[in-house]
Amino acid sequence: MNTIFDQSKRSFLLKSAATCLPFILPSSLFAQSNDFWELPRSLWLYRPSTKEMVKEVYWYDGKLHEPGYRAICTLLRDVKAQKVVAMDLQLLDVLRGVQGWLEANGQQKPIITTSGYRSLETNQSIEGASKNSQHLAGKAWDGHIEGVSASSLAQFGKYLSGGGVGFYQGRGFVHLDSGKIRSWKS
Repeated sequence: MNTIFDQSKRSFLLKSAATCLPFILPSSLFAQSNDFWELPRSLWLYRPSTKEMVKEVYWYDGKLHEPGYRAICTLLRDVKAQKVVAMDLQLLDVLRGVQGWLEANGQQKPIITTSGYRSLETNQSIEGASKNSQHLAGKAWDGHIEGVSASSLAQFGKYLSGGGVGFYQGRGFVHLDSGKIRSWKS
C-alpha cells in the first residue's frame, strides 16, 4: 500500500497507535504488527455546529470498514447542502496521524471539525475560499483541537507531509488536505 509517510513518521505513528488502539477496539480486531498501516485506524471527530460526535474505526484487516467509514463521511458532509461524499482515505490517514500525535502526548480528545466536504454552491458562498478547493473533492478538513494551538497543529500537519496545510491564525483553525504538499498562512 502506498503511504504518505516516510519510515521515521511511520515509526512515530506505530508507537502512538499502539498506545491507544487496545483501549478503543476489541482485542479480536487488534492485530500485532510492526507496521502502523497494518493496524486498525480510527478517528474521533466532533462537529460543534451539529453536535455530532463520531468515534469509529474506518480501516482494519487491510480493508475499509464500511460502517465506520460511512459515519465519518457523514460527519464530514456539507451540512449546508446536506450532501455526503466518499471522503479521501489519504485525508483520513492524515487525520489519523494527528489523532495518534494527540494520543502519544496523553491527549484523549476529539478533533473538532468545522468543515469537510463542500459542494460547489457552499464553497462559492464562503469568502476567500479557493475556486479549486480540495474541499470540493472530499480531500480537505478544517478545524482545531481544544487546548492545542492552531500553530502547533499546523506545524504537525507540515511534519506529516500529507498534503496542504493552511494556518488561519486570526480565526484559530487549521486546514489539512491530501492534495499537493504546500503551506500558507492567513
